This record gives sequence, structure tokens and C-alpha cells, in this order.
Amino acid sequence: MDATHSTQLGGFVSCRPSAVPKADPLSGRGNYQICLMCGCRRGDAVEVQNEVMETWDALRARRNVRKFTAQPVPDEALNQILEAGRRAPSASNWQPWDFVLVTDRTQLVELAKVWQGAGHVAGAAAAISIVAPVPQDDRQSALLQFDLGQATYAMTVAAADLGIGTGHAPAADQEQARAVLGLPEGRFLAYVLSVGYPADRPLAVIDRLNRRPFDEVVHRGRW
Repeated sequence: MDATHSTQLGGFVSCRPSAVPKADPLSGRGNYQICLMCGCRRGDAVEVQNEVMETWDALRARRNVRKFTAQPVPDEALNQILEAGRRAPSASNWQPWDFVLVTDRTQLVELAKVWQGAGHVAGAAAAISIVAPVPQDDRQSALLQFDLGQATYAMTVAAADLGIGTGHAPAADQEQARAVLGLPEGRFLAYVLSVGYPADRPLAVIDRLNRRPFDEVVHRGRW
């Protein structure tokens, strides 16, 4: 491990290559491993550590994060999170989403003003603005909410898999959103996803889950 990567960076462990050599998330080309913390690429000859995040762990470790460290999120990691959103399920393969990635601090502060509870966006390393077409009818509106929910959740889990925290917020002030993001006519800001390394504690599997009991939620065959 390089000396520059020898300290813990705010996620699960420092400089953890992924378990399986990866292709580039956008082009599909190449054969390398991505450090799950700093985003650096490593060749095939690198010995892979056993301590990596699995999908089931990422699902159970994901939580809403509202305070972030000042550490920037590597472009590789941001692209991987965005790619998860692009690959999300969509009704009739509509894919109504567009994602506007914001990393400029001044812009993040202005973007946080789209909702009274979106203050966490101002302190994040980055924010993903989830933009959608204005629905034409109730059916399209229902499909839109389903699709955007899928994309949002996919990105939060992909982020958790990298030890990166996320926090979501709706957008009420569309004029502010349009001014900050330069949205075209017929598009609106649906949600904002703040992205960064948690300031309180690293992500880890949540043992004491604040959820209704499994047997209360799950019904088999009939109610």
C-alpha cells in the first residue's frame, strides 16, 4: 500500500481495491481495480484485500448522512455512483432522469436553498441534482415518482458500497433550482442527493435498526 494511502480516509478502510477487476463504468473498457476510498486505479497485478464491501452489507450500512468531512470524493467514485443511477430500473425503459453533478462550493450553497431541509447540501463534497421532465398527466406522474425513486436509491447504495454517505432532499423552489442549474424549459428539479464522507462515523452495518419488525411487515400468501 502506498504511503499516501496508509491512513483512514473516512469510509470503511483506507485505499481498498475492489474485489473484482472492473471495466470503466462508462465505456466498459479496461481491466483494473478501483480503490474504494480514494478512487485510484490499480492494475491486475495488485493483490486484492479480502476486506471489501458486499452488496448485502452496503444495503444494511446505508443511512442518511447530513454532515460531511471536507475530503473531496474522487471522480471515479462519483462516476460510479452516477452510473448506478443511469442503470436503475425504469417503467417501459422511459429513463426520465438527468443528473446534474455539482461540486463547486458556492453553487452547493445556493443549491441548498431549494428546500428548507436541504442545508446538508451546502456542506457536502458534491451533490447530484435529479432532474426530470414535467409530467403530462397523473399516470406519467406516478411512473415518474417510481422511476426517480429507483434511481435515487440505486445511487445511495452504490455510494454506501464505496464508504460514501448520501442525504436526499426534495426541491420546492424551482426558480432557485433553475437559476443554479440552468435547467431548460419542461424540466424540473425533483430531488437533490448530497454526497460525501460522513463526518460523524464511517458507514457500517446497522445492527439496531429503527424499523418495524420483520414479522410485522412481511405477510405470506394473504394479509
